[in-house]
Amino acid sequence: MSAGSGLLAASLAGFHDWFSWVVMLANTAAGAWALGADLRPRWRGWPLWAFIAAAQSTIFAQVIVGVVHQNRSGADPGDLHRLYGFAAIAAVAIVYAYRAQLAHRRELLYAGGSFFLAGLSIRAMILS
Repeated sequence: MSAGSGLLAASLAGFHDWFSWVVMLANTAAGAWALGADLRPRWRGWPLWAFIAAAQSTIFAQVIVGVVHQNRSGADPGDLHRLYGFAAIAAVAIVYAYRAQLAHRRELLYAGGSFFLAGLSIRAMILS
């Protein structure tokens, strides 16, 4: 591995570690806001859904950075760490798939999904 590759791998590793906190905190906040919106209808609206979309987008960014880091550095985060990352992507898709069936409880669906994503990110952080 060249010096440039080593520096890139170290930078990706540092970003992946730091960004894991962003993923966890963003999804926790999205879950709390969605839960509050279920109780207080005035908290609903496009800002909530934009924030949830941004929080869930952090999952995809984190997984992409993790895969690139693993490919560049040859680091092995372990099978469970990878499982939690890809399970988070699947969870986003599952929550999205149920949005029509649970339209009357959409805020609760996204609150539970966001808290689940935050839990997966915590678990992945513990394993690394």
